[in-house]
Amino acid sequence: MPTYGMAMLINVEVFDVIPFIWRLIAVVGTFIFTGLMPAAPILLMMRKGEVSDLFISKREQRTMPYLFSFLSYVFWTLFLLRVLKLPMFMVAIGIGTTLSILLITFINLKWKISAHLSGIGGLAGGVFGVCYRMAYNPVWLFVLILAISALVAIARMELKAHTPFQTLAGFALGFLTVFIPCMLL
Repeated sequence: MPTYGMAMLINVEVFDVIPFIWRLIAVVGTFIFTGLMPAAPILLMMRKGEVSDLFISKREQRTMPYLFSFLSYVFWTLFLLRVLKLPMFMVAIGIGTTLSILLITFINLKWKISAHLSGIGGLAGGVFGVCYRMAYNPVWLFVLILAISALVAIARMELKAHTPFQTLAGFALGFLTVFIPCMLL
């Protein structure tokens, strides 16, 4: 989700002055820190038999992969701030996403919450926050993100991976932890 979000945000008119190579670095860097780095430990844990499947269906097996993801997202946020020197409201998206993963990790110790919906909720929160800050109103994009969110929630429930409340809680957590910092910073 962060890679999709970065690809959308970096192509907003305001960033047209940024050279293409820097925009490419932003998207590729986001993919590395939020996609590849969190996936590597999961694959290693699968090879060792510490994780039963790629989806980590068992709540008890999710803690370590979430902690690895949290660390990767911390480095991603520092990359946005220190290397790319993006505006603080965009770095706030990284801060919110990192906070979301940390909260999911703690919630997961007692209760299963939908990380999938938290991810798409974070994307929605980031898009809503940035659009509000920039006084931009792409209704079609809002409708599209909410429709995709609903489809993901339905899919997670149809797969019997989550209850309706777990999907709603995941979306709300992701949305709020990204939207609020985006608005405040």
